Amino acid sequence: MKEIRRTVDDHLPKWLHSKFLTAIDYIWQVKDKGKEETLKRVDSVWASGQFTDEEMSWLMLMLIIPKAHLMIKNSDDWREFQAMKKASVH
Repeated sequence: MKEIRRTVDDHLPKWLHSKFLTAIDYIWQVKDKGKEETLKRVDSVWASGQFTDEEMSWLMLMLIIPKAHLMIKNSDDWREFQAMKKASVH
């Protein structure tokens, strides 16, 4: 994979650089084809040697954002926050 430097990369946190988003897109494209295919893509990205251990952890964290979002929305703390927010708006 040839690294292409994007101008926007100079203005974003490192974990949002195009290099990471490209890898996430590559993995995300097969999310509906099953866990096995997704894991193959994750292994492929890791085997590319383009990412350090820390960078791979960033990739994995970004891939779980939708699940984490659902977990948060279904939590009691979130419901309490929403109720408090509605009560404080005039």
